Amino acid sequence: MMITRVSAPIRLLALASLLFAALPAQADLVQYRVVQGDTLIGLGERLLARPADWPVLQRLNGVADPYRIPVGTQLRIPRELLRPEPRELRVDAVHGQAARDGAALAAGDTVGAGARLDTGGDGHVSLRLPDGSTLELPARSSLQVEALHGYPGFEGEDVHLQLNDGRVESTTVPRRGPAARYRIDTPTAVIGVRGTEFRVATEAAAGRSRAEVTRGKVEVSAGKTRRALEAGFGLVADGRLGQARRLPAAPDLDGLPARFEQPALRLAPPAFDGAVAWRVQVAGNAQFRPVLAERSGPGELRIDGLPDGQYYLRARLIDEAGIEGHDAVRGFELKARPEPPFPAQPRDGAKAPAGTVQFAWSGAPEAATYRFELFSVEGGGEPLEEAVSGTSHGKALEPGEYRWRVASVRADGDQGPWSAPSKVLVRAPAAVPEPPEIGDEGLTFRWAGEAGQRFDYEFSADEDFSTTRYAGQVDQPQVDLPRPPPDTYFMRVRAIEPDGYVGAWSGAQRVIVPANIPWWILLFPLLAL
Repeated sequence: MMITRVSAPIRLLALASLLFAALPAQADLVQYRVVQGDTLIGLGERLLARPADWPVLQRLNGVADPYRIPVGTQLRIPRELLRPEPRELRVDAVHGQAARDGAALAAGDTVGAGARLDTGGDGHVSLRLPDGSTLELPARSSLQVEALHGYPGFEGEDVHLQLNDGRVESTTVPRRGPAARYRIDTPTAVIGVRGTEFRVATEAAAGRSRAEVTRGKVEVSAGKTRRALEAGFGLVADGRLGQARRLPAAPDLDGLPARFEQPALRLAPPAFDGAVAWRVQVAGNAQFRPVLAERSGPGELRIDGLPDGQYYLRARLIDEAGIEGHDAVRGFELKARPEPPFPAQPRDGAKAPAGTVQFAWSGAPEAATYRFELFSVEGGGEPLEEAVSGTSHGKALEPGEYRWRVASVRADGDQGPWSAPSKVLVRAPAAVPEPPEIGDEGLTFRWAGEAGQRFDYEFSADEDFSTTRYAGQVDQPQVDLPRPPPDTYFMRVRAIEPDGYVGAWSGAQRVIVPANIPWWILLFPLLAL
């Protein structure tokens, strides 16, 4: 048998031919700029996963002498030949339920390739890449870290994420280094990033995904279709790649209060301008890292469970395709504690007789004292405000309409919000009956009244009305009573309003009933003349 020896250079070239032939036609090539002292063999040792693959670089780049490469030469290197160096995401902040591979996640943790992140109904995770890019995983989301590594000799990271369900919001720094890559896959689309602010959402059950770009641009592909998506646009992928849609404009939040005084925030929707719903997020900082609460829907949104403090609210509109628009942000204060007591009496809209009106309220758990405020609607002027140590307070009031409210005060003097104002109508007592018309058979009393009122009356020989000779109720401001024996009597009335309010008794009218002398007795003096 004849054995033919093949020189080492020929064997290397043959190997390079085989390796190069194995590269896909659309191989992902990374550019490397040659510096002083570089050789292909040395680059294989420094950069490649298999140093012996350096002949592939020689063949691909047409390098004649692997030991002498002109400085500044741009070498093309297939990405799959590079040696990956594992990198990790850092967890900056966590709120609510969040887990990594089923275990609770906490700020300061790190996340590497292969890990799966899940957030619960109130969860939010803020992540950071080594290059400073940030990633937000909101509530009810599931994200798989498919790949996360860098390459020796190159800046930036190669990031491959799989969004299985929910949403992700990302701010990436402009691509640094020729090997840097950032990609998010969903079940229906692939999003490639080159330095931008964007959002990706997927609904696993519905088989649809969305992408929205607020700054920079991304490339979205589904099947064989690719589309560049510029800032200000979004699209839907549901088996096919939809057309780009302009993002809804940022909503006008001027109608929302700058201060909330109820533990549950009630957020009235802004003008939708063609949108069908809106999303709000609340955070303790302007970077929204992490989001503390999030709600979405077509109308009023409510958020509870927040402690008192300064917050930021971020809102965006949602169109009929589910595309979410530009953000509007504003700060607000929540000051709902110590919570105010519940007003007890007089109830809102109640009536009370003129004189000393007793106000009462429940005892609030954090209150050491209270502030009581009273305002005359008709009289105007500044409201009367007084400190009260207990849960009741009496005020002498003239007839009129008033508003009153009360606030809790902690022992350190911290006053909470006011209770909702209650209205009280202070009514004058019923008018004292006019002097009666005294007839031979009876007495007729009349007094001032209003339409719809009924009246109680009492007629007594006792000024304190300990006993009554006549008593009853009439629908008109007058009553006819039988004539009593000659004596001094007292008459009083009180009004009953249509809503059932019973007013105070009027003052007592003194009535002297003379003896009823027959007319013919008056003739006796004449007969004596």
